[in-house]
Formats: sequence, C-alpha cells, structure tokens
Amino acid sequence: MTDNYSLLRETADHIALSRLIDSYARAIDRCDLALLRSLYADDAIHDHGAMFCGGPDAFAAFIGNTMHALVSHHFMGNRLLDITGDQATGETYAINSHVIAPGTADARDYIAGGRYLDRFRRTDAGWRITHRTRVIDWSHERPHQPGSTAAGLAIGGKWPDDASYAFLGGTIRA
Repeated sequence: MTDNYSLLRETADHIALSRLIDSYARAIDRCDLALLRSLYADDAIHDHGAMFCGGPDAFAAFIGNTMHALVSHHFMGNRLLDITGDQATGETYAINSHVIAPGTADARDYIAGGRYLDRFRRTDAGWRITHRTRVIDWSHERPHQPGSTAAGLAIGGKWPDDASYAFLGGTIRA
C-alpha cells in the first residue's frame, strides 16, 4: 500500500510534468523563446527528425527563426507518464495545425497527428525535458481557406503581442 506522502508526491509530479508538457505548446505557438528554453535541461536534446536535432539553445533559435512566419496551434492530448524518483518518461499525443505563408496566395494548411516521446529529470528548478523526440503518425496539407467565423474576435499572435499576455498579466511560466 502506498503511503499518503508518496501518493501526494506522485500526484504533484504528474501535475508538474503535465504543466511542463502543456507549456511547450504555448511556448511554440506564441514564440515565447524564454519560456521554451526554460522547459529544457541544459544538456537536453530535442529531436525533430530531419528538421532539427540539437540542444535547447539551438532549438529555441530554430523556433524563433521558423515559427514567426507561421500561424500555429499545438494541442496536447492524452499522455502517459512513468515516474521513478527524479527521472520520468512520457508519451504525449498531439495534433499540430499550421498555416504556412499566411496572408499570401500560396497559404497552405499543414495538420499533423503524432506524439512526443520524452525523458524528464527533476532539477533544483523543477522538472525539465532531457530528451524529446517527435513522432508523426499522419499528416496532410491543403490550400488555406480562411473562415469567416473569426470575424470580430481577437486574433492570436506571437510573444509579447498575443492578447493572452496582457489579459493574464504577463507571461505564464511552466
């Protein structure tokens, strides 16, 4: 039988890891590079296949150079986490939607379903990603067809101009 302290710690670890995973989506979609960098241990590796493989500083620079030109929405779904002491592993299902070349005649929608395979380590600053691999299970691309249902609504943007930063009183941290 698990004692109450162990159960409480495991629950707190699951919440902290889930927040870390969800913060990744926010960091990528808003191009919040400080938030993105804070999610990784200094010696971490991010493996996005042929697109990118490297450390957290280089990954943040890569995102800063590529995602500003896209409109994106990362939805993090089901997750399985296994925690052993100060180490953890996880698999998170995700759907990623991108508008490539928004506002141009060549604009395209790219939508992919896949998973993030993660290794985590508890540090003095909290849980951090030590290795992340992106796996794509399916994807499709089509010409972008802007919808009319967003008329009059706030339109999402990048850090620091996105409405959420002013509304929520600054940046949200992992």
